Amino acid sequence: MQKAANALWTPQFCPQQEPLSRRKGRMFPWALAVLCALCTATSATEKCIVPADQQSLVTELQRRMESSVVLQSPPNPSILIALNLAGTQDGTKEKLLVQQIKDRVIKEGTAEMTSGEVALYVLALLSSCEDPKCVTADINLVEVLKLKTKEELTYLSDHGTPKTTFYQLSLDTLALCLEGANVKEAALSLTKEALAKDFFVDTGAMATLALTCVHNGLVKAEQSRILESIHEALDKLREQILRAVETNTANIYSIGLALQALNVTPVSYPSGDWSCSQTLAKVLTEISQGAFDNPMAAAQILPSLVGKTYLNVIRLSCLTGKVMVEYTIINHLRGQNFTHTIRVSVPKGSVLLSVLQAAQQNNPQDFSYKTKQTSWGLMVVSINSCAANSNDKTYWQFFNGTKPLEQGVDSYVPSNNEHIEAIFSTY
Repeated sequence: MQKAANALWTPQFCPQQEPLSRRKGRMFPWALAVLCALCTATSATEKCIVPADQQSLVTELQRRMESSVVLQSPPNPSILIALNLAGTQDGTKEKLLVQQIKDRVIKEGTAEMTSGEVALYVLALLSSCEDPKCVTADINLVEVLKLKTKEELTYLSDHGTPKTTFYQLSLDTLALCLEGANVKEAALSLTKEALAKDFFVDTGAMATLALTCVHNGLVKAEQSRILESIHEALDKLREQILRAVETNTANIYSIGLALQALNVTPVSYPSGDWSCSQTLAKVLTEISQGAFDNPMAAAQILPSLVGKTYLNVIRLSCLTGKVMVEYTIINHLRGQNFTHTIRVSVPKGSVLLSVLQAAQQNNPQDFSYKTKQTSWGLMVVSINSCAANSNDKTYWQFFNGTKPLEQGVDSYVPSNNEHIEAIFSTY
């Protein structure tokens, strides 16, 4: 029980409510059923979503991944990216990962890091609204990545293979592209190699993400000559990835990136050629059997399960003076069950009540609420037309992840990317 309002109080009433329509805007994890990353790429009649009765698998997957982040753990940029794309449930974990990444760069430098490692650090910092060009006054990871990518391309020109791997070169190209750097040379090299070789699924998927990013930028610049060859390479990569997925020759740990790649190539696949829902069912089965218990494996699959790709990194809210809060309301107790999630930005330092106000303003149909002043502070007595009932001993309880908040909505201050849940509960 919370020690403030919405914990130590006597509820009043909870009327039955009519079924409400689902929110039609942007969908986020833990809201309804999560969109499969391939919804846009499958036949128009096939639905590819995480079933409601299996959504707990995704939630638990993220919880285990977050719990792996401790003070003694080495920095893991892949986990930070996945958590930010999914909407981290515990803001302290994000802060810890960001600090671990910065500490490693500051203490150990970048000389021994591969280009792909630097690229992941750039993406991870971008996903947390941190500037990779200014880790410190003397450390600019974007410039470091440009130099290491140049080394990859020079080695490729001289030896026919990159200094590391085509996967890392693809990752470099993606990170620099998202940062707005000029990556035409890298993109042309990737395009040439993709057309000449058959990449492994992971490499092909990362190359697809990188070339899609470059393609999107070139479309705006109307550079059709380069676009033609990129189109051809993307078509080939998509066919290779699809073939590997539909014939079950792709490693289960490659499926996450494969789904991301196919998600950014929205082509309609004829009914019967391939079933997204079957692929998703296989992934969920593997999750239930523990195949993704390893935090790194979880980081690979989680973005696609919540309908996100690495291209979404730059679409995360990074508003100056603002914090982004993910807010979920859940009622599986009385009347019409519902789960709705929304992300809202509020001024930094705002109390939780501001989040409720912003959610109601953005979507009054699902996120309306009522409050009551008590001796313990302001108390939320109704959300989404479901109000507390003293006869049923029900009330609205607020959580940060799995931890009940010990302050009321008029005093608790959420952190950036924090996930707040309001759950209709009994006492």
